[in-house]
Amino acid sequence: DFSLQLSGVEWMASMPESTPQDRRAKRLLAVNCNQCHTMGTELQNRFDAHGWGLIVKMMTTLSPNGPLPLEAFPDPYIHGYTDELVSYLTKARGPNSVLTPKPLPRVTGEGTRIVVTEYDLAPGHLPGTVVVENGSDWSLGTPSHYESRAAHDLAVDLQGNAWFTDNVTPKRSIGKVDPKSGRVTDYTDLSQKGTPVPVHDVNVDQEGNLWIPNGVDGSWDRFDPKTEKFQHFPTPAGAPRGIGGLVGIDSKGNIWGRVGGARVKATDAKFGIDYWVSDPNQPGGASKLNPKTGEYTYYKARRGAMSVYSIGVDAEDNAYFTQVNLDRIGVVNGRTGEVSEIDISAPDKDDVLHTELDKELVSKFEPLFAGAASGPPWQKGPRRQVQSYWQAVKYAKDKKFDSHWFTLSKTSAIAKVDIRTKKVTEYPLPHPYSFPYQLTVDKDHMVWVATLNTDRLHKFNPYTEKWTEYPLPTLGTDSRAIDIDNTTTPPTVWMPYWGASKVARIQFRPAAAADRASR
Repeated sequence: DFSLQLSGVEWMASMPESTPQDRRAKRLLAVNCNQCHTMGTELQNRFDAHGWGLIVKMMTTLSPNGPLPLEAFPDPYIHGYTDELVSYLTKARGPNSVLTPKPLPRVTGEGTRIVVTEYDLAPGHLPGTVVVENGSDWSLGTPSHYESRAAHDLAVDLQGNAWFTDNVTPKRSIGKVDPKSGRVTDYTDLSQKGTPVPVHDVNVDQEGNLWIPNGVDGSWDRFDPKTEKFQHFPTPAGAPRGIGGLVGIDSKGNIWGRVGGARVKATDAKFGIDYWVSDPNQPGGASKLNPKTGEYTYYKARRGAMSVYSIGVDAEDNAYFTQVNLDRIGVVNGRTGEVSEIDISAPDKDDVLHTELDKELVSKFEPLFAGAASGPPWQKGPRRQVQSYWQAVKYAKDKKFDSHWFTLSKTSAIAKVDIRTKKVTEYPLPHPYSFPYQLTVDKDHMVWVATLNTDRLHKFNPYTEKWTEYPLPTLGTDSRAIDIDNTTTPPTVWMPYWGASKVARIQFRPAAAADRASR
């Protein structure tokens, strides 16, 4: 039985879908239960209906980083879909269920011409510790996040060093991987009166400084790799909540972040739950920091949403923010500051069974978390995007970057937005349920995609509209970020494995050299 060696996307390929009800339940599982972890985390286990019921109930009050406070409200979508989810999971992964594993075909050709170097990371509070459950031994199955997660996001600096963030373990905010020596160095941001700052994302500006969101007070911190010092950029009194999250940088060096929408309490008697709704007076949107002056500027979304997640800036300095759970993208005009909106929702184009329950949930509830996305079966989930283009433009021969790119996590596609017309074109990944999370563009205009569920690196060629997949050596990578070193030829790709406590460097071998080596 090799089922423990299946990746998340292979587990989903193996799940039943022979009836309309099964196809619907499978989509509900993907939309609501594939955000905090890969699908292998739960599907490698078996439980009876009671056991699955307890697990699904627990998931209504969990976030990607662990349990929510006791007073937290349950996720209304997982709560509403509990019966369907438990029934399907018990059918497919109950004590007596029979599931035929469906592994993906082995990669051939260009996808095999890579060299992957993986750097093991110790937990931030336990330096020198060897993480045993790290996905290297596939026979052990998908590793547990609670031992293995460390590197959430990553950026490559101007010297080719990889910097990763840690938003979970205490004592470490960011870390550096030096590819020349293999040495890993940890740094702790103590700008908040001695409290270690947890860090979600990182990006590099034109001067080589690192920018990180301050996970304590919702502002920005800058780290100078030369002096190894942090500098805090506090928000002014009365600033909206929820600033930061991800880091966008425009061509002028301004720092962009998302602003989460405010929320107010509501109660639903039929479902028997309290829940949050977005506050129309504080709709969220985007923020811009001028590092030279310390001034913050805020841009309100056209329509409110609690679920404002990612930020990105195109090659003409227009900023984009995703309302991930509502299938909307906000756009800030880089010249005028005017805010517009791209609505990519298309419930009538979905290919699975819809019910009155879907309509009732959508009419009442906005999905609860920006991070722990949940929702109806037709949800696309515009998640992350290219956060900045200045490095690609700097090293490119063709400096015309007239498209902006997003991941559509729930439908396993990427989307191209024409930065002038705002026309959206979608491109599905090779395999359903891949869950693309982050992408970026290199100096040759190739689009590189990190997926949560496949344990593969994906390249999309926008000229040929063809995909290339590159297998990774680790099971359960749960990779949520990707960055490019454009100083090398061809470009070098870096990825963090949030689920396996590693950072990976992927280098590409010329076809002729790879063929000679294989003889």
